[in-house]
Amino acid sequence: MVLLGNYSCLICNTRLNYWERQDPAIMNRQKLRIAILAGILLTATTLASGVMSYARGQTSTKSTTTVVRDSSAVLLDGKTIPAMDYIHLYDATPYKIMSGHVAAKLPCDTNSVTPLKMLVGQAPNLKPASLALIKELSKPGSMCLYHYDIPQGGAVTTDLALQNPTKSPIKLPDTSTVVIGVNEIMPLAGQSSMIMGNTTK
Repeated sequence: MVLLGNYSCLICNTRLNYWERQDPAIMNRQKLRIAILAGILLTATTLASGVMSYARGQTSTKSTTTVVRDSSAVLLDGKTIPAMDYIHLYDATPYKIMSGHVAAKLPCDTNSVTPLKMLVGQAPNLKPASLALIKELSKPGSMCLYHYDIPQGGAVTTDLALQNPTKSPIKLPDTSTVVIGVNEIMPLAGQSSMIMGNTTK
């Protein structure tokens, strides 16, 4: 064990003496080479990391939403909706609306209830939206302002419509309006490849 220890120490001393006998210029060149190699390795590692991050980002964005800002004001004053009929207001196909907001100024009774229904969903499966009244901007018995967020209850939403569910035609009075704001959209299932194909033509 002692001999092994002395032998190891002898090797250390031999290596130390070897480096001490080297010319300073040679030592500097060797240090420069080591520094250059270290720099090359560091750069390569950084580039590889960047490429992998980009690839992961490209993969993840395939299923993420696209931020947009589409705002549409539909003026309805003077329009008549026949009994059990509707006015189609918005269609986002081949995308579905992931985030949006609708404000509608519609005729209402003294209880601030409108006879009309705002329909949302994916045609032909449209359902009435849950409207919230904005009291400060409403006149019960005349015109009321309602609003709601889309989508409703997580349902796929591509279409918006205004329906007259009554048995009599309704003529919309002055200032009747629907303002639609769409903030985020996403391709419908099975539509991504079609959209990509259209954009590359």
